[in-house]
Amino acid sequence: MRKKEAARLGKQFADECIAFRVRALNRIITNLYDAALKPFGITVNQTTILAMLNLAGVAGPGDIGRELYMEKSTVSRNLERMRKNGWIEVTPRNSGPAQSISVTGTGRQLLASLYPEWEKTQAAATRLLGLEGVKAVQTLHEAVRKKAREK
Repeated sequence: MRKKEAARLGKQFADECIAFRVRALNRIITNLYDAALKPFGITVNQTTILAMLNLAGVAGPGDIGRELYMEKSTVSRNLERMRKNGWIEVTPRNSGPAQSISVTGTGRQLLASLYPEWEKTQAAATRLLGLEGVKAVQTLHEAVRKKAREK
């Protein structure tokens, strides 16, 4: 392939690739939250898991992965760090290798402690995206989630 053709293809990828744009937005927003949450020793992924577990009460690693669209290795790595920090409790289920995961008192306290900083970060993300951008993200999320559940 000639340089000119490669450059044309590269430009087309850069101009049109949906995955590139979604991943870039993800990194920008994730970095915003991770920077705000760093003083608490937690990442936005871990905060999302903690919030989900607070809602669910108890869940297994597979439940977390399915609900939050996370890879198994990402869930496992984060759960291990969260367990070591005392934010979650991992117990065996009645039968088989399955585990039950729940939030500890320390985890609930952490979530309450970081909430004001999370609110400030939500406001910063809203300023960055604009109200129309936030609405677009919410609309896309719901539409894609609905389609994914239909499969």
